Amino acid sequence: MRKLLILCLLPASVALLAQKPSYNPQSILFTIGNEPVTAGEFVKVYQKTSISGEADFSESSLREYLDLYVNFRLKVKEARELGMDTTAAVVNEFRTYRSKLTPSYMFDTSLLREAYQRMQKELRVEHVLVKLDPSATPADTLKAYRRAQNWRKLLTSGKMSFQTLAADSSQDPSAKDNNGDLGWITPMQLIYPFEAAAYSLKPGTISQPVRTAFGYHLIRVTDSRPSQGTVTVAHIFIKLQQKATEEDAQRAKQTIDSVYQALKAGADWDELVRKYSQDRTTVSSGGQLKPFGTGQMVTEFEQAAFALKNPGDYSQPVRTKFGWHIIKLINKKPLGDFNSVKDDIRKRIENGPWKDYAKERFITRLREQYTVKEFPANRQALFARLDSSLLKGMWSDSVAAAMKAPVFTITDTRWVPETKTFTQADLADFIEKNQRKFMNKGSLQAMYNALYDQFLNNSLTLFEDARLEAKNPPFRDLMEEYMNGILLFDLASDKVWTRAVEDTAGLRQFYEQNKMNYMGQEKAQVTVFTARNADVASQFQALKAKGLTDEKALAKINKKDKNNLTVSRETVERGKNSELEKLGWGTAGQTYTVPTDSVVRILRIDNILPPAPRPLNEIKGYVVADYQEMLEKEWVTELKRKYPVAINEQVFRSLIVAQ
Repeated sequence: MRKLLILCLLPASVALLAQKPSYNPQSILFTIGNEPVTAGEFVKVYQKTSISGEADFSESSLREYLDLYVNFRLKVKEARELGMDTTAAVVNEFRTYRSKLTPSYMFDTSLLREAYQRMQKELRVEHVLVKLDPSATPADTLKAYRRAQNWRKLLTSGKMSFQTLAADSSQDPSAKDNNGDLGWITPMQLIYPFEAAAYSLKPGTISQPVRTAFGYHLIRVTDSRPSQGTVTVAHIFIKLQQKATEEDAQRAKQTIDSVYQALKAGADWDELVRKYSQDRTTVSSGGQLKPFGTGQMVTEFEQAAFALKNPGDYSQPVRTKFGWHIIKLINKKPLGDFNSVKDDIRKRIENGPWKDYAKERFITRLREQYTVKEFPANRQALFARLDSSLLKGMWSDSVAAAMKAPVFTITDTRWVPETKTFTQADLADFIEKNQRKFMNKGSLQAMYNALYDQFLNNSLTLFEDARLEAKNPPFRDLMEEYMNGILLFDLASDKVWTRAVEDTAGLRQFYEQNKMNYMGQEKAQVTVFTARNADVASQFQALKAKGLTDEKALAKINKKDKNNLTVSRETVERGKNSELEKLGWGTAGQTYTVPTDSVVRILRIDNILPPAPRPLNEIKGYVVADYQEMLEKEWVTELKRKYPVAINEQVFRSLIVAQ
């Protein structure tokens, strides 16, 4: 809302030339009171408003925008002078908005490029797993590692095949069915350490033991190929339950075969989807699925989809574990360039198997940028205050309330120079509040270590958060823009918008002073007689010709049936496309007879009213808008008296590009 307001107040300029002005960005373009605004600051905002990306630096366009921007800055200055930026409502709204944006900046963007480079290639991968709990003891870890090493010796010596070892010994539950073959993979489908190892291997080679959260893996790449990109298909689906009987399976096969034969005979695809497909989520879209790439569908479906060559081609019936499919190709897309896919890569990282690694990598980057000094002895002293209640999630930090020694410090010497100290009491408070999340760590030491690591990571993240504006000028500008938007919205609402609506006396006075600006058109007062049929209409006209009043004529005609003739009166305005206007308007006393299929309407013009100001209740929205505009102008004039504006014409002219 606030950003939209700013964009509306600062309208877009249309590019005329690609030429750039020659100016000093540090030069003061104008001052508001004692507040200077540089040419660079003005140009940066001005260029943002360009629709085409190339701002129009003509004198007229710059002058128009400068006036708007000066007014904008005047209002923001007034809001800050009034302390509106420190009110609880504004601060809370700003914090909420900022908190939604900060995750986008708390990310190691080099991961995006790394993922994209791997996306150029797809791998066929096998693995065997020695299962190991993430919190395993050093002894158990060493035992698992040696077992993996022994397996590797069996494989590299040729004493056992990879498939046999996987089927007989791998502790991956799927190995019994797939002999360790994971099929084709692309980046961001598997956890990062596994994938990193796989992409570092040459086809046919076996990795050293690779540690992940699941244990130790031996990985072999059996094949590689260039990226297949993505494919969009539609399908006709006949469902087959996992425990289907032979009779059910035969019936499903007969159905899909009959659909396939109908397609070959020229039947309409969409009609067959509506009639037969049991994927109810896609029936309305002709069976179309979302685009997918390698490894995102079951193997049989994926292979059949990518095997189709031309849009409109369809497959023979394909059996998967879900049932039978006929697949039609909509289109294929190769992998796009980095800029076109980077947003999608980021979403996949943040919501997929790489998520935990991305957090670890970000923390690693922060450790490189800041100096973290740890105090192991003080950390151990706090550990001595722990007991078995921690394992039950019931430990109280009251036993460490007086422990003020540092457990670590974080120092920034570059962006916002500061050393922040985190004490034993700080860590104890974190432990008490978060202990239940770490109760699965087994031992007291393992649980304490995990809590300490999390506290350190959280502290680094908050330390970084406090420096985002200093480290990221675009983020700083965005935050300033949003805060200004909040202030402008709230202040303008109070001074202009809400006042114009709620100040009824002021609005009425404004209307009375300016009502000649709201003139209406000529109006006609019309009586409309509706006769049941042509005979009733003729009877009415005959009675009127004899000089009877409307009332007497109505009474005579409606003596037996009150619905023979009805009457209504209305006032219509010229230019409103009324029935009377379609008939040619007219003068007072003129009558029109309009027969229809069911009734006859007689329209009589009783009076023509000259143009007059429209009543306030009819045009209140227009009057409110004009009243707001007047209040806005008066307010700006008042602000300019309060905060004198001085524009440096020489600097302004340096911004102009000759047309």
